[in-house]
This record gives sequence, structure tokens and C-alpha cells, in this order.
Amino acid sequence: MIVAHVRGQGNYRLDEHANEVWFGRLDARAKLAGVFVFIVVSATLTRAELVFASLAVALTMTVVSMLPLAHLAKMYLAALPFILLASVSVFLFGGWERGIQMWARTSACVLPLLVLAAGTESFDLFSGLRRFRVPAIITTLLMLTQRYIQLMSEELARMTLARKARGFTGGRSLLDRYGLRIISYTAGMVLVRSIGRGDRIYEGLKGKGFNGELMPWKKSHITVLDTSFVSSLVIVASILLTLQLGVVQ
Repeated sequence: MIVAHVRGQGNYRLDEHANEVWFGRLDARAKLAGVFVFIVVSATLTRAELVFASLAVALTMTVVSMLPLAHLAKMYLAALPFILLASVSVFLFGGWERGIQMWARTSACVLPLLVLAAGTESFDLFSGLRRFRVPAIITTLLMLTQRYIQLMSEELARMTLARKARGFTGGRSLLDRYGLRIISYTAGMVLVRSIGRGDRIYEGLKGKGFNGELMPWKKSHITVLDTSFVSSLVIVASILLTLQLGVVQ
């Protein structure tokens, strides 16, 4: 009941398709372990062909997960400015080849994380972290942070709708003082309303027995499919790392 209260009633969630695909039925621990190993190895690759090989594996994982590509593309576009910032920085100091490699390396790390986030229910993911002995205070803070980000998104959507109902269609330019004033007022009201709703949510949690840790955790066990998933990623990561170390030596 407490978990349902914290999850909220937003229409859009990163994990809204998690129950629709086989990837979402994997144990969270298997997904966390496999993705973590693959990302760590991908981040250490320096040889161009190995970097693009890891990107190909990440793309394959994205397609095989059966998650809606449009949903994943929307998530990737949200991360793309940060990826491009890193890539352009490397391009300016190391040339276009290194810049492209940085984009490929970063994308190879980001895509599995997006698949993990979109293909795992948030509370299953936090439960998997707990089973890996991540401190309770960290997982609880992550859950509450996820809820409050969703809360602010809901308030922003409401304020945007209210602005449109009053005829505001956006500023004419970046120098439009009236438009900037309206947007700044909106940002302030979103913050104020979110704080108020956050206080009410916390009071509701305390009324339902919240004592600093969110329960219940979903029980699960490792299956053959989970083992196969982890093994495949570990094997691929081991091959890439072996080739990388062989070249360096």
C-alpha cells in the first residue's frame, strides 16, 4: 500500500512497458549485474573496432529487449545533449575520430542503462539494489526522488495547460521580457506547488506506517533465463576486454 502511494498516479513513467516484454520479467539482480559488467568493460575500451563492437552489442540488446523503440528513442534524445557535449569536447582536443569514438563509447554505456530503466519496474530495480546490500537509506532516497521528479512533472503539465487556457503561446524570442516573466512565474509556482504536494505525500506515508523504509519488497529468484542473460553479457564483455588487453600488451 505504501509502495503504491509513493509510485503516484502519473500518466507517463519510464517503466510503463516493463510488464509487456520478456526483459521486464527477468530478475532485477540479473539485469543489474549483467548491465554493470558490460558498462564497466565498454567504458574501458580504447580500440575503435572494439568500441563500435560494444555499441553493436548495446543496439542488439535494445532491439532484442522488445521494448518500444519510440519510447527508448525519446529517452535517448533526453540524454543526447550530454553525450554530444562530451563528444564535441573530445573532438576539439583530439580530432574527429576520437570524438566519434567518444559518442560510440558513451552510447554503448547509455543504451543498456536506458533498457534497464525502461524494462524494469522502479521498485523491482530498487529491490534488486537492496539484495546487493546497497544501504537502505540510499534506495529509499532513490525511490522518493523518483516520486518527487514525477510529481514536479505532473505540476509542470498542469501549469502549462493553465497557461494555454489563458492564451499564452510562448515568447516571441529569447529577449521577450513578457514571455520570460511568465515562464519564470511558472517555474516558481511549480516549485511551490510541488513542495506542498510533497508535504502532503509525506504526511500520507506517515499515516500509512512509513518508518524510513519502504516495504514490502517483491520476492523473486534466479531462473535459467536470468542466468543465461547474465552469462551472455559477461561472456561478451570478457571477449572485448581480452581483445583490448591483448592489443595494449
